[in-house]
Amino acid sequence: MQYQSTILTHPSLARDQASTFFRTQRTREYREQLGPATPRGASSSSTLRTIAWNALGNRIAAVSSPIHGTHIIRIWNPERADSRYSTELKGHTGMIDCVGWDPTFSDRLVSCSAADGTVRLWDARLNRTLQIFRSGTVGIEPLFVRFTPDGRWLVVSGQRGRKLLVLDAVTLQVAGAGVFTDSRPQDGDITRAIVAFSGDVLAIGYSTGVVKLHSFDPSTGEIGKEPLVSLNAHRTSITCLEFDPCGRYMALGSNDSLVSIWDVQELVCVRTFAKYPQAVKCISISFDGAYMAISVEGVEPIEIVHVESGEYVYSVPRSTPFHVPALEWHPTKYWLAYAGDPGGLKIVGTPDDRR
Repeated sequence: MQYQSTILTHPSLARDQASTFFRTQRTREYREQLGPATPRGASSSSTLRTIAWNALGNRIAAVSSPIHGTHIIRIWNPERADSRYSTELKGHTGMIDCVGWDPTFSDRLVSCSAADGTVRLWDARLNRTLQIFRSGTVGIEPLFVRFTPDGRWLVVSGQRGRKLLVLDAVTLQVAGAGVFTDSRPQDGDITRAIVAFSGDVLAIGYSTGVVKLHSFDPSTGEIGKEPLVSLNAHRTSITCLEFDPCGRYMALGSNDSLVSIWDVQELVCVRTFAKYPQAVKCISISFDGAYMAISVEGVEPIEIVHVESGEYVYSVPRSTPFHVPALEWHPTKYWLAYAGDPGGLKIVGTPDDRR
């Protein structure tokens, strides 16, 4: 498998400098201001569920639990922490489960909701919906969605079941091959599905801890019916699945409290991380593939690890015991965004940092 590399716009950080570097970074808060109808004593921010940087890193989308029954995607300018400088995307009628940006077009993003059964394509410049796909006809409750690296397709996995949906990323029409259904029910439900940076391999994680790699045709959106390889990667459900932007590794997180790193050429596990006994909820790999952030269920700190050596280089301090449901590295810098305490967006690394 041949991979494309991410263009680096920030110098890579040496391992021996990492602890000092992250310890000296400022953490900035981005909080939604609730309206006058907020009940007395209520929090000044809502609980974040998912976040995503756009390809340029000049916008970050954050999805909160509903405020007064309204389901909102908020688009922040990372250089402006005041919500007056953010914009809102409204349209979903149920809880929004996932949001992601087109890697080839920094103003286009996608969202999905298992509750209202829709996938929505948005234009962040116009603050409006471009297309809507209603998933009821294909029997999928859309819980997780990602663009392919070329921005041509969307891969959608459901809340439960063994089906995957590939949609045209412009029209939201189902790809010509139709809905992919796994033929082995013993492997459990599909939990994650991501196309590798090569564009021709799809990784699928399952509730039994199995991970399968299938061929993916970037010209038609077709998924190979039989897996290229099947890995018994973890003992319990795969909760996170990410590829190193430089094409060396596949990282998996699981309910068994482990994060495993797999060599994508040899397809062997080369390293595991397990500092805490709780289920792994989020992982994110830095733009240069050097560092990974890990969040587990509960109130433990976010850990930043050096992927190559396996060294834990920094623990992100927490001001209150609040679960971190989402985190993601900036696409070109060492800025780490996460769902903060007790619910607002936080970014480690000052947005006006010019280093």
